Amino acid sequence: MHAQGAPKMQACSGIHRPTLRLYSQQHRLCVCRNSLRGAVTDEDRAYMRRALELAKKAEGKTFPNPAVGCVVVKDGRVVGEGFHPKAGKPHAEVYALRGAGNQAEGATAYVTLEPCNHHGRTPPCSRALVDARVARVVVGVGDPNPLVASEGMATLERAGIQVVIMDGLEREACYDLNKDFMERMKAAAAMAAKS
Repeated sequence: MHAQGAPKMQACSGIHRPTLRLYSQQHRLCVCRNSLRGAVTDEDRAYMRRALELAKKAEGKTFPNPAVGCVVVKDGRVVGEGFHPKAGKPHAEVYALRGAGNQAEGATAYVTLEPCNHHGRTPPCSRALVDARVARVVVGVGDPNPLVASEGMATLERAGIQVVIMDGLEREACYDLNKDFMERMKAAAAMAAKS
């Protein structure tokens, strides 16, 4: 039973670094800090479904990267959209933020996969969202890539951006869209943990 006003805890996805886990003695389930964030609304679900539609445009074309979609919404209106077309090209967040321009400030970004937080062939998307001054980011599913693993969300939160983790059917769809990528990254994370 939760104290009145305390955030409701839910079982976590297990997609994060083990150091971020807190184990509930009473319930014996992993409750990570991600499950203590804001609630998902019906509006969030609708915009996440749109982000999934965008991501599907690149399905099978992004290897070794995942297919990702992003929608930027301000005052109930879509102001930017994007998807990651192929490896080496900008990520979904970059295209969506370009489309939104100055309207990204104070907006909500819906991203099917946790924004990356490392320099690869492209700069980190978490920093792009921070620099655009979005107010809120709704993440479809956490990224198990050992180079990301909740650090993208942590960067956003340190910058004062509210982060909400999707749940339900939309979260499952975000995971399933990139199931091969997710399984590869989980295996890489497990190997990194052993070394």
